[in-house]
Amino acid sequence: MKVSLYKRIEKSFKAFYLKPLTLLRYGTLRPRRAKLHGSPHWIYIDPQDPCAIKKVVQEPLRGKVSDNLVFWREFNRHLKPGLLVDVGLNYGECTFGADYAPESVLHGFEANPRLIPHLEESRKHHPDGERIHIHNCLVSDTPADDVPFLVNPDWSGSSSAVRQLNDRPESLEFKLPARTIDSFIAAEQAKAQTLLFKMDIEGYEARALRGFAGTLEKADRPVGFIEFNSLYLGWAGEDPGDYLGWLHERFEVFRIANLRRRQLVEVKRFEDIPKLHGDPNRVHTDLVLVGKQAPEGWLPPEWKILTA
Repeated sequence: MKVSLYKRIEKSFKAFYLKPLTLLRYGTLRPRRAKLHGSPHWIYIDPQDPCAIKKVVQEPLRGKVSDNLVFWREFNRHLKPGLLVDVGLNYGECTFGADYAPESVLHGFEANPRLIPHLEESRKHHPDGERIHIHNCLVSDTPADDVPFLVNPDWSGSSSAVRQLNDRPESLEFKLPARTIDSFIAAEQAKAQTLLFKMDIEGYEARALRGFAGTLEKADRPVGFIEFNSLYLGWAGEDPGDYLGWLHERFEVFRIANLRRRQLVEVKRFEDIPKLHGDPNRVHTDLVLVGKQAPEGWLPPEWKILTA
């Protein structure tokens, strides 16, 4: 794929000023730990991973905060949840980039075994680390063993159990256990709790949520943020329209219309989601899910829901 002249100039300009900023902040171009914008906590990374350097080192130097971290911080601050679940940790930017109420318990799930030592190091140094539990497995709706998981050695953020995402000779294949999220969370831990969750697992969200249904039903106020990518879902064997229908049975579903303005729009049908060039296979958006049993007051005051 050709890169436009504008993109090449933009990349060169960023490299021009980010390198001296990185050296000034960390004393090296490839630090093994960094701090996210707006957080005092260290995130430990593989300094040879370009994804980690970009997202954990360079973007915070520009004052940039990812969409899912904006959601995670602001809804955590507002809801003060007793239970939090982060599925698709990567380097734990959401989990370790926030502070939590004294009674909060967190469960983080990451399939890539190469990231676990870095996650454990970040957990050890986080002030709430004793209440953060990290699980190295695939999340699914059915337990299984020796499930292939493909790791992109050049960009950890795109590693996935969906083979089409990393179907190339350079990919590293691991055989991992698949487990349901419900199997890690005791019923009494979820009962009557406010539950905040995030999922970004490259097309496996449908299976993960089906294996999370028991916990979601027990919580009083489940609120979550998920990626919805129709192409990845199709590669994972899911029908995007049917999956959205399953979500509607359990949640009020919103898409982020404008993150900068903190604006949500309700999604009632698959047709309500904008599609690139009208192609139903080119749907890539972020959804906010709110359990139908949730009481009023789940929305932070700086956020608003636009009328259709």
